[in-house]
Amino acid sequence: MFSIHLVKLTATIAQVRVKRLVNLGLIDCNCTAAERITQLKSRLTDDDRTIRELETFFSALGDTTRLKILKIIGDEELCSCEVMAALGLTQPTTSHHLAILERAGLLSSSRSGKWVFYKITNSNVRNLIMKASSTVKEIHH
Repeated sequence: MFSIHLVKLTATIAQVRVKRLVNLGLIDCNCTAAERITQLKSRLTDDDRTIRELETFFSALGDTTRLKILKIIGDEELCSCEVMAALGLTQPTTSHHLAILERAGLLSSSRSGKWVFYKITNSNVRNLIMKASSTVKEIHH
């Protein structure tokens, strides 16, 4: 019960702060505080499922080993043992990271007997990794 009241109080305080921002002219919106809040909420056009998928997608990218895996795979289709050897990982660790990337939709797999091969699902994922890498280099170098 207390947490519900706290959430409502926090929302009210935030609305008062937005109103103050608008009244002081600190934001350029030519609108009321309520209209501003409505404008901001309208940016959330994705449904909850899409937001959860985005969370899974970005969580998968939020790990050094998984980023290395994506960079190693690049345009090729690699066997999991190649990823293991290139990164010096154990089989369970490699499988764990590959499964996370596959669940996030970043990789797809195919089996040939005992061998499992992975590839990046589409060129947009590959381009995202390359663009993000070059952006980071620009920002930090």
